[in-house]
Amino acid sequence: MKVNLKRLKVITVSMLASTALLLAGCNGDGEDATAQADSEESAAIFPVEIGMVEKGILSSESRISGNVMAEKHMPVLSMLTGEVTEVHISNGDIVEKGDILIELNATDMELNISQARAGLQAAEANYNSAKSMREQGIKQAELQLEQAEDAYDMLDDIINGDGIESEQDLDLDKIPEELQEVFTRILMSNNNMPTERDLSQAEMAVKQAEIALEQAQSNAQVEAAEASVKQAEISLEMAESQKTNAVITAPMSGEVTNFNTIVGETVSPQAPLMQLVKMDEPIVRIDVNESMLPNLEVDQEINIFIPSYNKTYEGVVKYISIMPGEQSRSYPVEIGIVNPDHDLRIGMHAQAVLNLEITEEQLLVPVRAVVDENGEKYVYVTSDGERVEQRLITIGNETSDLFEVVSGLQEGEFIVENGIHQLYDGANVNVRNGEEFGFSSN
Repeated sequence: MKVNLKRLKVITVSMLASTALLLAGCNGDGEDATAQADSEESAAIFPVEIGMVEKGILSSESRISGNVMAEKHMPVLSMLTGEVTEVHISNGDIVEKGDILIELNATDMELNISQARAGLQAAEANYNSAKSMREQGIKQAELQLEQAEDAYDMLDDIINGDGIESEQDLDLDKIPEELQEVFTRILMSNNNMPTERDLSQAEMAVKQAEIALEQAQSNAQVEAAEASVKQAEISLEMAESQKTNAVITAPMSGEVTNFNTIVGETVSPQAPLMQLVKMDEPIVRIDVNESMLPNLEVDQEINIFIPSYNKTYEGVVKYISIMPGEQSRSYPVEIGIVNPDHDLRIGMHAQAVLNLEITEEQLLVPVRAVVDENGEKYVYVTSDGERVEQRLITIGNETSDLFEVVSGLQEGEFIVENGIHQLYDGANVNVRNGEEFGFSSN
């Protein structure tokens, strides 16, 4: 079979031409669509409202939640285990410090007091006896020492030639017993001379008498007896204290609460009998962040709002903690409040109302005019009322309605305040309130 090459060439050229025309047509349509989209985007006009950047004083009211606490509260405990015989109060009573609240059975305690008194009397008698015996012992030892020294001197005098001429010159009753034999022998001997042994024996008698006097002067037994007296006195005081503890009194002034003890019930130190609460000037406890500390100081007046009563109370800062809490990292602050009607209750929700005011003027912009993108703040600025510029700003203090602008804007510039969310840098706008600022509105 023969192929007509000439005809084939014609068909091929025709097909290629058609394809080229088709591709050219497609490319033309795409470029037209893109151009049309770009044209529509550049032609979009966004309706907005603007405002002028002005200076002002930033002020706001901040409310910090907390709870009402008692001005002072204290549990009342029984110091001993015993049966309740008298109850003098009930819940809600106002008591003064020292008022009798409850009385316990004191029979056993009175017996303990009698026993302790008897023990004290016995200890005092023993002390007096020990003291008297010591004084007598000292006197006896001093006498024996004096006699021993006299006997030694007599022997020494005999050796030096001043002998004993007769028995009448010597009173043996005044000679220590251990030396009486020596002096008797001297009197009976022909030469009346004591030996060296006799003199040594007399010297030894003197030393023994000195030791005996030193022992007699010892205060050990008297001190032991005196210690026994002190111990007996303590025992008596404890017994009397036990009886005193049988009468339970108010440790502070306040209102009685959490009380349910009845006559005949046995109480013990393990559980509180009641709570005494003082609420004349209760405390509101709040926890504040570090950034709030410059706005607080001791003795500062602060209003306290109680939502449950829809009522505001006057308060004064009493304490600002120097350390933050371990968990919250917030700083505890205590505010004393006046409670003239005594209507506040422990644990009630409270709000400390702080009026934050900065006295110096600053550039201020509405919060609604600021866009937050990735942690950075932007506004849209217009100088001609037709196009906007996206501008980065830095903010300082803030309230729920206003930002302080530290940098990025100048006083008198115009920014979009309403309609910002569809805008972009270079967007066309229609300023609806432009006539207020000298711009024409379309």
